[in-house]
Amino acid sequence: MIPVRFWRLSLPIGENRDHPLANPFGPGSPDLEQKQMDPMLVIVGGCELLRDRVHDYATRLKQMGKKVEYMEIEGQEHGFFTNQPYSESSHDFIGLVRGFMSQNSTDDQQV
Repeated sequence: MIPVRFWRLSLPIGENRDHPLANPFGPGSPDLEQKQMDPMLVIVGGCELLRDRVHDYATRLKQMGKKVEYMEIEGQEHGFFTNQPYSESSHDFIGLVRGFMSQNSTDDQQV
């Protein structure tokens, strides 16, 4: 369970966990099934507080037919790649992102 203080720090004043920023499948969120979405890479640390929510997010998008790659970095917490930028896990993370971008980018896409 996520401590209440994290939600209070993350959401607009007066909002709850059903706000679209916290719950993309909540009652106030757009219908993602009807939205065209580019392929996405969802990466989470295995010790991340939101790991279960992130896994559910990726799973539900896949069930809607969206192209989603889900990767879990074992033993890592939120922000591991910025907190330990020279670690083996961070190196692996960058490799995953690089590979995903190479597979899902075309020369005619503009940034």
